[in-house]
Amino acid sequence: MKDSAAVLASLKPFQRRTVEYVYRRMYEDADPAMKFLIADEVGLGKTLVAKGIIALAIEKMQRDGKIDRIDVVYVCSNAAIARQNINRLNVTGEKDYAMASRLTLLPYHLKKLNSRKVNFVSLTPGTSLEASKGAGTWEESKEACS
Repeated sequence: MKDSAAVLASLKPFQRRTVEYVYRRMYEDADPAMKFLIADEVGLGKTLVAKGIIALAIEKMQRDGKIDRIDVVYVCSNAAIARQNINRLNVTGEKDYAMASRLTLLPYHLKKLNSRKVNFVSLTPGTSLEASKGAGTWEESKEACS
């Protein structure tokens, strides 16, 4: 993984303060927050803030040595934005990491996920969490028959 200091250095001061505040609340406070919502206007860098938090969290988990594999799951409103942002969130510098747009396709990627220390997976509610009468995608059918 890239050094978190490099990720933090790329942020604007208000983004970095947000990253530091969220990290402190989630990982350092006596009563840590188990969930955190960051909301702001479009274009102010929520994805970059998330990248900073991810970099610090991965560094901490690897330093603590208690977790063998880290999975970052990114839920986004649509697949196009998910594809764009999953690349922006990747703090490892590696190009080959899993991205599944449908929850049902995660088993298809499981071998790859298990072989890596850090994984980035994006899901979209419209394709992953929507209950429908549809038959799914050809990838899902192919995997079900294997």
